[in-house]
Amino acid sequence: MAISRILHMNSHHRSKGSHLQVAIDYILKDEKTMNGLLTGSVNCIKENAYECMKETKRLYGKMDKRQGYHLIISFEENECDGDTAMKVIEEFVHEYLESDYEVVYAVHTNTDHIHGHIIWNSVRFTDGYKYHYKKGDWEKDIQPRIDRICEKYNLSTLDKSIKKTDKKEWDVLKDGPFIWNEQIKQDIDACVLRASDYSMFLQMLESEGYEIKQGKYLAVKPPGMERFRRTKTLGQGYGIDELKERIVKENLNTYRSNQIVRAPRVRMFKSKKVRKTRMTGLQRQYFREMYRLGKIRKQPYSQVWKYRKDVKKFQLLQKQYLFLAKYDVTDVEQISDVQKDLRKKVSVLLKAKKVIVNEMDKHLKVFQAVENIDKEKKATIFYKMGDDTFKESEQIVSEARATLKEEGVSFEEVKKLKEYYTELLQANEKETKQLRKEISVGYKIIKEVKVRQENKEIEEKAIKEEKNKQEKQEKKHVRRK
Repeated sequence: MAISRILHMNSHHRSKGSHLQVAIDYILKDEKTMNGLLTGSVNCIKENAYECMKETKRLYGKMDKRQGYHLIISFEENECDGDTAMKVIEEFVHEYLESDYEVVYAVHTNTDHIHGHIIWNSVRFTDGYKYHYKKGDWEKDIQPRIDRICEKYNLSTLDKSIKKTDKKEWDVLKDGPFIWNEQIKQDIDACVLRASDYSMFLQMLESEGYEIKQGKYLAVKPPGMERFRRTKTLGQGYGIDELKERIVKENLNTYRSNQIVRAPRVRMFKSKKVRKTRMTGLQRQYFREMYRLGKIRKQPYSQVWKYRKDVKKFQLLQKQYLFLAKYDVTDVEQISDVQKDLRKKVSVLLKAKKVIVNEMDKHLKVFQAVENIDKEKKATIFYKMGDDTFKESEQIVSEARATLKEEGVSFEEVKKLKEYYTELLQANEKETKQLRKEISVGYKIIKEVKVRQENKEIEEKAIKEEKNKQEKQEKKHVRRK
């Protein structure tokens, strides 16, 4: 049979939505839900369900007090499998909550009793009203719905004909140990993360409505439960000494870091700096004398700046050498011919670019439609959640989808076509840029060769003039003799 229990989550005195966030993270754990296969959500994305619920509360100005509701449905041992339980949970959610609330649900198969969790926002995203639970709703509405869905899947139902006078049997059905244990553990875990010491932990439990008995063992009683329960019976990590140890070690930062799966990192070893010992007055005096005599020198400043021009010149010479080797240039006159061929290639590439751009212009309508969908699809999620601020975004996306349907193409096909043309255009521009650089290198080689020839001619002219001058002086000297 399927037994249900509804609980609520109040705001925390430090972080108003912490109980809701912790509960959502708990029910979606991979190790409990067959690696996330038995999870789902309605009116929100399960990965950021808490943010969606929080945004709805902020939108209607209802951030405080009751934050959400938690329904636990427990099935009899060996009565059904995870898939059947998931169908029951999903049908209940669609029937009872889908029209007004953001909902996250999951089925846990890690215990003998398969059970489901349903968490929904306390504020409707449609009109901002809060969920109102009245006394008797469980017996008159919630459990009968679950029984009707269970009958559909040939599962046994809760026999409510048992009189309440038979308290022992009724409590086992309605207030079973498994249902209460799960909720008590969640509340204790949330308080452990927030508390700074054991006394604060107890105060936080009391603020959640728990009654507390302290003695050799810690016993708690949540609102609605008839008897106290010792925390040590909840399992490992819930005894008094274990709780005190957890309060010291665990906090919200460590909890969040444990939820994030980080990529492996290579750690670099850094040796510690050797701590310098302080010198005495006499040692400083002798050290000063050694420094003045030049026996000790300071480390010189970096001289890299001196070689910056040389490095640039070397890089230019390398480019020029590669140009000459690539095109097998043996004479300066050949460079002009190489540049002429390169200009022809650039001209061909520019024509090809024009053809690509013209082809893209033919599909401009569907490209724009895809761009609009990509740009506005996130905003449409909030519109579907009831926020009319994003109505214009919804209209833009609808028009874009109509355009794609009219042209007879899908979103993925247009996206792939655009990527194909973009890659062609980028390759064209890259090759054109490279060819223009090579043309520029050719001009620099011609200019340098011309400068060298001019310098050589000037140098030869100067040598010739110097030689003529010496000959004239020698002739004068001979005549005098």
